[in-house]
Order: sequence, then C-alpha cells, then structure tokens
Amino acid sequence: MKILPKDYRNFVFKHLNTIHNDGVLAKKVIKEFKIDEARYHSVRRAVCLFRSQDKEERLKKENPGIVEACEALNINPKHSNLMWLKSKEASVMVKNPLFKAAGISEDEITAIMQSVIDSITISKDKFTPKNIVTSSNDKALKVTISDSHVGMDSNPNQDALFQYEYSKEIYEQSMERVFSSIVKEHKTHGIFEILYLDDMGDLADGYNGQTTRGGHALPQNMTNIEVFEACVNTKVKMIRSIVDGKIARKVVLRNVCNDNHAGSFGLIINKAIQMLVNVLYHNNFVEVDLLTRFIEHREYGDHCFILTHGKDQKHMFKGLPYVLDKKTESYLVDYIEHYKITSKFIHVEKGDLHQIGYQRVKRFDYRNFMSFAPPSSWVQHNFGDSYSGYSIQVIPKNTNEISHTDYFIDYKKI
Repeated sequence: MKILPKDYRNFVFKHLNTIHNDGVLAKKVIKEFKIDEARYHSVRRAVCLFRSQDKEERLKKENPGIVEACEALNINPKHSNLMWLKSKEASVMVKNPLFKAAGISEDEITAIMQSVIDSITISKDKFTPKNIVTSSNDKALKVTISDSHVGMDSNPNQDALFQYEYSKEIYEQSMERVFSSIVKEHKTHGIFEILYLDDMGDLADGYNGQTTRGGHALPQNMTNIEVFEACVNTKVKMIRSIVDGKIARKVVLRNVCNDNHAGSFGLIINKAIQMLVNVLYHNNFVEVDLLTRFIEHREYGDHCFILTHGKDQKHMFKGLPYVLDKKTESYLVDYIEHYKITSKFIHVEKGDLHQIGYQRVKRFDYRNFMSFAPPSSWVQHNFGDSYSGYSIQVIPKNTNEISHTDYFIDYKKI
C-alpha cells in the first residue's frame, strides 16, 4: 500500500501519540505501509512542530485583546504571564494563555528528541569486550566547565562595550577545543580510571529570555528550542567521542542543575542527555549524574568534591563569595559535619562569579571556576572585560598531588 504525501501526513498526525508510546507499533506501521523510515521520522517531526504552531495561532485568535494590548505597549505576549485590566468599573486580573505557548511544548520536545535519536547509530558491537576498556591508571581526569550561558546575545543591538561573538556554532567549536584538551591529557597519562565531565551550572542563559527566577530580562540570540538542541547534541557528541577514543574505563557527566540562570530548563536539558546516554551505554560504563540540590558532594578515592553553582535557583539574595570569609567557611563546615564527610581531601568547587580563584583552609580548599562563555553585555558595562575558558585536573586516587590546568578561550571580538 502506497501512502500519498497528504494521506501520509494525516495518518502520522492521527496516530502520533500512539506510535510515540509504542515503538513496536511504529515499526509495524513502517513495515506494513512500506514507509521509508527516514521519511517517516521527518514527517513525524514536522507534524509535532505543526501541532505546536497551530496551538499558538489558535490561542492568538481566541485572545485578540491580549495580543492588541501587548502590541500597543511593545511587549512580547509570550513574555507576559499576568495582566491587569483597570477601569472605573472594575479591576480584573487576566492570566495570559499565550505565555504557555512561549515555552517548549511537549510536541516540540518530542520532535527535538526524536531528531537527536535519529542522528545516533548504535553499533551492535558496542558492548563487546574488544570495545570496553578493562585496564587503566589509578587517576581521574576531571574536566570542569561552568557558566556556558548558551543562547546569550553578548552584543545586543550591536552596542556592547567589548562586542564579543557567541552563537550555537561558536559554542560547539569551543566544546571541540575541550575534547582536544582531553585527548592531550590522554596521550600524556594513558587511560584514566574515570573521566568526570563537570558542568557547574548556568548551562543555558535563561528561559523565554529571562533568568530562572523571572523578572530579569536577558538578550538572547537563540530560541528555547535552539538552546535545547545545541546543548543536547553537543554534549552527546562529546560523550560519544570520549567513549570511542577509549580515554577512560568510565565516563561520568555531572551536571549542577540548581542555579540562577538555567534552573529547571537546565534540568530538562540534562535529563534529556541522561535519557539518550542511557539508551546508548550501560550505566556501569557511562553515567549522567544530575545534581538537583544547591550543594551536593561526590567521592573519588580519598577525595570528596563538594559541588555547587554558587547561587541557587530560588532562595539566595547573594551567592557564595569569591573570597572565602569566616561566615562562608562556617557554612561549609556545617555541611561537611552534617553529612559526616571524612575524606582526607575535601574540595569545594563553584562557578557563578566567572573568575578563577583558589584558597585553602584547615578543612577544605575552595575553588572558583571561570565562565565558559564570553562576558554578557551587562557584565561588560558593569565590571569591564573578562576572560573565558575551562579547567582540567588530573587527580591521583589516593594522594593530593593534583595537577590543575586552565585553558583560556579567546572569543572573537567584532
């Protein structure tokens, strides 16, 4: 049976939800109707996006007053959750249904996820012994990236003080540089026992052009969907390159998901990465660890790493400081004692302030990591120019002879 394009589209549209939830049925439909699988998924993605766009247009038609009011005030209807209509007769609060249409809908997420999954070819010999690393040195390679701020427009209206370029393509190129640095360490030290890819938060610059807390507008050069797709694709590609390069016996991607910019959006992105990695690899070989509390700790040998973005997604007025003070030291000692951390070497690590810094006190050392992204226009105008990059550490399992290297990225200036 041959399905014509229009009938084919209608068929996929009608059965989309059922097929999405039943992989066996999807394969059966493809076989029975002799549908080319690549074309099937292409149309399926198009249908998902069509449904989302159709919903948004319907909401606009049903709420012309909201659209007109926002346009009159030069406000994007998608960015206004609540409105007040005030007159002599009444004062009415109006909840804007268009606000929901601004985010990533379930259909859009489905389409993007399917697009990423379609691009991955799982080799049948992925888990055969010849492809699994069985021997290694007694060290961990720790790669730390913080504050990637994917989606940030660092030069809005072409009037930023220092005018850096930052885009999806530039972010991807910068991540390729990170992988090159990993290969360099592998050539020097051999196969590592474990490789940690630590993301210290603020992966996405915001959601709907605002911070996760809302109320703070952010200049953006990417949509929510583009940010989602760029982050998922880039990180999955990085993991696959590391695995294929046989750089470590195990790879762990640790993501701080409690921060002041990305917040729940960052958690959604990293959850999607986790789902994809779980499809590709066994958890004993590759693991995606989601750190959802403001401060969490993880151990390796005689080391304990206390990881935090430095500012949370809800409660803190000010984040943890750049220079460790007595108040913060006491705060962190409380954490260590509460969780009964007895490791010989305790390391507190954070991002947020976009600067490199290191201090050491009796119970722990305290390290700030720089921003992976260039400075935003707001940072440029308030604090001046700044550096960007990432850090790599080689960590012996049972000694504190850690080697630390900072790699700087010179983003192009316009």
